[in-house]
Amino acid sequence: MPLFVASFSALLAACSGQSANPAGEAGGGGGGSAASAGTSTGSGLGDCPPSEVCLNAPENGMQIESVGEVIQPGEDVEYCEVLQLPGDPSETYYVNRFEVGMAQHSHHLIVAAAIPGSETEKAMTLGMKKKCLGPDVFGGEINSVTGSQHPYHEETFPEGVGKVFHGGQYLIFDYHYLNTSSAPVQARAAVNFHTVDASQVKRVARSFGFYNFGIDIPAMSKASFTDKCHFSHDLMVHKVTRHTHKLGRDFSVAFAGGTRDGEHIWTSPNYEDTEYAFDEPVLMPAGTGFEFTCDFDNPTTEPVKFGVKADDEMCILFGSWYVANVGDEVPSQGCDVF
Repeated sequence: MPLFVASFSALLAACSGQSANPAGEAGGGGGGSAASAGTSTGSGLGDCPPSEVCLNAPENGMQIESVGEVIQPGEDVEYCEVLQLPGDPSETYYVNRFEVGMAQHSHHLIVAAAIPGSETEKAMTLGMKKKCLGPDVFGGEINSVTGSQHPYHEETFPEGVGKVFHGGQYLIFDYHYLNTSSAPVQARAAVNFHTVDASQVKRVARSFGFYNFGIDIPAMSKASFTDKCHFSHDLMVHKVTRHTHKLGRDFSVAFAGGTRDGEHIWTSPNYEDTEYAFDEPVLMPAGTGFEFTCDFDNPTTEPVKFGVKADDEMCILFGSWYVANVGDEVPSQGCDVF
């Protein structure tokens, strides 16, 4: 599993709207990246054709779209494609909300951004695309953007929190598809970047990943795995996200360490019920963290372990965090359990 994935929590033109960057000029280019402006429904994809992504572009912001790839019947494959934000490096975009749309047969989408001026950025060109097992395939100097394991997903940050991007910044769309149909399908995805004034983003949202790589589910059996991870610095957490595949059943989360040690937070009953947002962001002092339990039911005749294919399994707790105080410097947070 690429180390980048552990650091965070998952195309075509919009069905309506005209292509434009935030300044009203045409975006995109020969590699297939495009930015569209329009009116966002914020209500999913509706009755969209199977190989289309009918995600309306945002009223304020931009929509970035992939070229995609044809996925053959029975194929289980992951691609990483390089796209680009419109504009030039002098332009800064403050984003407090994302929307993700994917065509049918999607397993997940992970979006990352190359760090401006990095060696990773220098090695990338618009339109690059290759099979991958994570968005760090082009280099590890990248930051998480957003992601989803649902055809439609919306991510909104608390007041004063968001993410910051620059014109011309390269993005990596990591899209995993499992085509269970009898005909080829088009892997496609779109992401809406909802922009706000700079004054509305005081703290930058970041992501953590707590991974249990040690799961091993015997054939024709149920199994449960519990572990805990802790943060190295004071920080605020406003959302946690489970990630298992289809054999995942209950996924429980509790506080670990501190005065709330052992206090239950949330139990998700199945792998499609993925997120829990706190009523108010919670302060997680240094040394505290989360305990997470993954329950599985394996009806197959083969054991199942942690892996990147759709028929493998995963036990991961993702989350979204930001610094407790404006100006705090906190390194990346994450935990790998073996």
